[in-house]
Amino acid sequence: MSGQFGLNDMVSWSDYQGVEGFGAASQNDVDQLNKALSAGSEINPPGAVTAGDGFALRVESLERTLKNTTYKMEHIKFWKSIPKLAAYNTVEEHNELSSYGLNPDAGFISEGDLPEEDDSSYERKFAIVKFLGTTRRVTHPMSLVRPAHGSVVANETVNGTMHLLRIMERALFYGDSSLSALQFDGFEKLLTDNAPATNIIDLRGRALAEDDLSDGALIAQDSPNFGQVNAFFLNPKTHNDLVKTWFPKERHNTFSDKSGTVGLDIKAFTSPAGDVGFYPNVFVNDGGGPVATAAGDATKRPGPPTETTGPTSPVEGTAKFGADDAGDYNYQFAAVNRYGRSAAVPLSGALTISEGDKGTFGITPGGATDVDWWEIYRSEKGGAVGSERLILRVPNGAGAAETIIDDLNENLPGTTSGFLFQMNLESMSFKQLAPMIKIPLATIDSSIRWMQLLGASDTDSEQGALAA
Repeated sequence: MSGQFGLNDMVSWSDYQGVEGFGAASQNDVDQLNKALSAGSEINPPGAVTAGDGFALRVESLERTLKNTTYKMEHIKFWKSIPKLAAYNTVEEHNELSSYGLNPDAGFISEGDLPEEDDSSYERKFAIVKFLGTTRRVTHPMSLVRPAHGSVVANETVNGTMHLLRIMERALFYGDSSLSALQFDGFEKLLTDNAPATNIIDLRGRALAEDDLSDGALIAQDSPNFGQVNAFFLNPKTHNDLVKTWFPKERHNTFSDKSGTVGLDIKAFTSPAGDVGFYPNVFVNDGGGPVATAAGDATKRPGPPTETTGPTSPVEGTAKFGADDAGDYNYQFAAVNRYGRSAAVPLSGALTISEGDKGTFGITPGGATDVDWWEIYRSEKGGAVGSERLILRVPNGAGAAETIIDDLNENLPGTTSGFLFQMNLESMSFKQLAPMIKIPLATIDSSIRWMQLLGASDTDSEQGALAA
């Protein structure tokens, strides 16, 4: 998939010939990097010593293959597909041609007349380069021991890269500068903020259907978008639900096919607006459920927030709680900043919401650490405590004061978004300030530290559609 939609696969140092950049390193320098591991002196304990136990005589057998139980490079799909360009400033600008003329109907003239003057419409937009990084470290003894799975340095360099790519892959969809100024805006926010409201297809929790695909492609093609989508990024379960709708239509010739393989996959669809490929992506997800344990540095992450205004359900004209939604809901909430998130805190009790109401309550930061945003989790109607899923991320604009949370039922728990894109350089690009680099850090103990850094921004596109 790499390079499929763009002119180049990656931004490389060839894009910066003649530019001196801090942090550039030779391959030999990279080979000297070491990991933040301790060699230690522990052994696998044999248990209680008993007569006749030959444990001490056995040679331990450790499999040479390292088992990977987390995501792999094949899961990073959007980053590998999006067109990439080199950035040369921390503020990257681009021009947009939005109109060839202001009046599309005033072009007919009488014989011998002078046509009316008309002008094209240009707009200059910009994106701020944001930075992602991770610090890695190894002790001196760890650099001397014989590792079980090849070079520890090489393994940890790959691990650091994969960690950044995971953050990047999800941020390309869900990054939000209104939550933290350190983030760039992902395509969900770019589309909802800049594209016409008609570009958003709200399925209200029902399964994706063929009609929705055709409608989305046509919306992107129709005025004022004039686009032609060619890629659909969606959650694998959403893709699976769509495939299931085709099972009753499938026919299998058991007489001519002796392989014994049955089943169906849909890799693309043909719409009235053109062919669109499917790209199931595990990072297009609902954001997960609440976690009872905090994550991140305990001295920097927020403490558990406090419920300071009890839950109520006043009438709200813009709320989307309908007659079928009336019932009891459980909520949990967590505080988040750049360093981590607090443990999730359950609301004091289930909230009964009627048709035309909204759910509302107030929360206040706990501890002295700053909170950048709040994550709000809600159950389905009648769902038990612990079944909540992420529905809202709310900026903390109140500082240490109380933030009032309003749930209008715009986002449903357990649902995801799908993104129809026109993936070419005229519609979108990823501006990258230098390749991912490794910068050696000062030696302050018997360890070697380094940071891996990536500076990037994305430019927006209105020639797309979002199904939520």
